Amino acid sequence: MTNMLRLLLGMMVMVPVAAPASAPASTGAALQSGLDAYAAADYRAARRALRPLADRGSAIAETLLGVMAARGEGGNVDPATAVAWWLRAANRGYAPAQLAMAKALAAGRGVPRNPGKAWVWARLAAAGGGDTVTEAAALAEVLGRGLSAEVLARLEAERAAWRPWS
Repeated sequence: MTNMLRLLLGMMVMVPVAAPASAPASTGAALQSGLDAYAAADYRAARRALRPLADRGSAIAETLLGVMAARGEGGNVDPATAVAWWLRAANRGYAPAQLAMAKALAAGRGVPRNPGKAWVWARLAAAGGGDTVTEAAALAEVLGRGLSAEVLARLEAERAAWRPWS
């Protein structure tokens, strides 16, 4: 992936997106095509390449489609659609999408503001490793300050019971 694309994605979800090493060659080529189109600001071509991948469960494609919807790239700004894409990817266990969900819930952008659910997603993203750890942990800490010990205990149980989609 290009450094430019990492920067673009980082501006929204603050973490880089990388293709999984286990992606089949055809999927990897389609993903690369979508990433290249996105980096070239050809959002229509990016959407054409990424949508079929997202429909087949690619968390990376889902996350990037969410970024595009949030920014209005190739269409109107649509925070609710962005959240819908991020939620799919977050439920697959993709830490960048989990962090994006935490941010959306914390700000009430595309969904009703919910610091508790934001805390859960931030903690999941922090546990996901990679480049999300520091930012997600810091967000969870800030969000946790506004929650009672009783609420935090309930949310921690929810976080501990969470399992990604298979």
